[in-house]
Amino acid sequence: MKGLIALLPIALLVVTSGCSEGPPDKQWYKPNSNYTAADFEHDRVACTDKKTKVLDEGCMKDRGWDALGGDIGPAVKAPDPSTSGKVKGKY
Repeated sequence: MKGLIALLPIALLVVTSGCSEGPPDKQWYKPNSNYTAADFEHDRVACTDKKTKVLDEGCMKDRGWDALGGDIGPAVKAPDPSTSGKVKGKY
């Protein structure tokens, strides 16, 4: 029974890692342009490799599509002015 209890966390890890999908799909838009879902679907199909089913982002960008800002990556934190360039002041 103790061996079964010891294997439970490992089994849970295997199950949860097997169910995870990977990175979420990006959301795309055409800035300063009117477009329909059919326009997007046409370009998405044209830019997707038939064998690997992987979307070519360069192809989408060539067709005028941009990824939404929230999908690009984590925001870069601005440097803290209180810690950078510690120069002693006049006083």
